[in-house]
Amino acid sequence: MASPVSPHGHPSVSSFSSSSGSSSKKSSFDSSSSYIPSLMRSPSVEINYSSGVFGMEKSFDPYRVPEKLSWAHIGNYSSAVEVSWMSVGKKQLEYAAEALRRFRSLVEQLAKVNPACMTCNEKVAFWINVYNALIMHAYLAYGVPRSDLKLLSLMQKASYTVGGHSFSAAAIEYIILKMQPPVHRPQVALVLALHKSKIPEEQSKYAVESAEPLVAFALSCGMYSSPAVRIFTADNVREELKNSLKDYVQASVGINNKGKLLVPKMLHSFAKTIVEEALLSEWICQFLPSHQAAVIQDCIRQRRQRFLGSRNCYAILPFDSRFRLAYDLCYETHSDNLGGGIPATREWYSSNWGVIMVIWVVFWRLDDGIPATWLASGQ
Repeated sequence: MASPVSPHGHPSVSSFSSSSGSSSKKSSFDSSSSYIPSLMRSPSVEINYSSGVFGMEKSFDPYRVPEKLSWAHIGNYSSAVEVSWMSVGKKQLEYAAEALRRFRSLVEQLAKVNPACMTCNEKVAFWINVYNALIMHAYLAYGVPRSDLKLLSLMQKASYTVGGHSFSAAAIEYIILKMQPPVHRPQVALVLALHKSKIPEEQSKYAVESAEPLVAFALSCGMYSSPAVRIFTADNVREELKNSLKDYVQASVGINNKGKLLVPKMLHSFAKTIVEEALLSEWICQFLPSHQAAVIQDCIRQRRQRFLGSRNCYAILPFDSRFRLAYDLCYETHSDNLGGGIPATREWYSSNWGVIMVIWVVFWRLDDGIPATWLASGQ
């Protein structure tokens, strides 16, 4: 992989809560509208803004879109921080150079790891963490791709050596973890369908036995609509994957000022594989706090009454491919100090080289030493 020091060095890091965005607009309602015939009414529904369910107009929303009403509480993503742009800064250059040298030494240790010796859960957690670190490392090394197809090209180019074999980010996602082409990113899905990749038989033993669809909410490709990065552990990876879906739903789903349920395209594509379209809202509400679910169900009920049972009760939000790396601090399971005595505090992430720290966090276990059961023979 090319040296990660040169391109677009310093990432700007901020907490989600400080992110700016277009303010959510709140509609007002005329009480006389109740006397207007159903077919002539405004498409808006009556929403109780004083219920405490919604935040202020400037409440932070990690997946804000125009007219979306922000929840007062969005679950565990409330503790997330983000890297939204990159630049070169002289003050950070000395620190970054030392951080990257240390990180490269951690990456080199991957050559000693033999994933064939891992259990199923160990493979899933290991490859998710490696993938997320590799994507972030690739952005540091090559810069931010300007399109979805250029990102795919980057994913095919950026690679780590694991157990003596080279694995690109694309190979990890679509061959090792056996994920399906992303239908919410149609250009990428088409390219992958036309150019199916394979790996040597010797490397296939490093792959998981079967795909776990929930991994879609664990892999972050550094786009605005991507899930936040977090650490996954072999002991609890199945529960952590369930939490990843729940947390993504709570942070990304909302309603607009017309009472329509807003569903990200990535989530909608996933839901279509397991639930009928007519049951989408019920399926989503199971992941939401009861007070939020009640608001959504009430809005859908009103829309169906006003539009004679219309099923036009939700809108699909397109996948946003703008650059952003988000890291979820809620699931930190390590000690307060990570390799080199760096404090794992939100303030540190928000004021220093966030991408470097995120990469370090993903690899913190390797810094403590590789488990003997993971070592390739002869190491």
